[in-house]
Amino acid sequence: MWKLLPAAGPAREPFRLLTGVEYIVGRKNCGIVIEGDQSISRNHAVLTANFSVTNLSQTDEPPILTIKDNSKYGTFVNEEKMQNGLSQALKTGDRVTFGVFESKFTVEYEPLVACSSCLDVSGKTALNQAILQLGGLTVNNWTEECTHLVMITVKVTIKTICALICGRPIVKPEYFTEFLKAVKSNKQPPQIERLL
Repeated sequence: MWKLLPAAGPAREPFRLLTGVEYIVGRKNCGIVIEGDQSISRNHAVLTANFSVTNLSQTDEPPILTIKDNSKYGTFVNEEKMQNGLSQALKTGDRVTFGVFESKFTVEYEPLVACSSCLDVSGKTALNQAILQLGGLTVNNWTEECTHLVMITVKVTIKTICALICGRPIVKPEYFTEFLKAVKSNKQPPQIERLL
């Protein structure tokens, strides 16, 4: 999942970015509001995370985060001023400054790879849809890249043992539904409660 982390000013929660959503950055009535900075335009910039392929069941790549500047005073990526009206791809660690004052952020991709165990077809489909919106991937086989094991109830399986060995949380499918709701309403994601 892509996040926009405030790099200056008081500590605040990061902005979590869903895939397929255009987040307008501006000073009011937009997805990401930056207050107290007179150099921020109403429609300053647009952030969008999208997968590069159309067949999402075959992707193993994270979504690509792009930024487009629409502002009067500019948007800067790693101290370089963007050309107005053009988009550019961002990568983890890039520093983004909106305007000319202290509206500084860092972008970060937090991997989200969910492996399901003992879910029926409809459960897997619902999980896959939620994970894709969060900018993550679902897999059928456990690997060390997996960040979560998803089960309705804990049963002893090879995947369960692997998750325990790797120290990964085992969560119910509803965890990701709640996570998605929290991101959509700009709230804290749910706490991971282990089922063990």
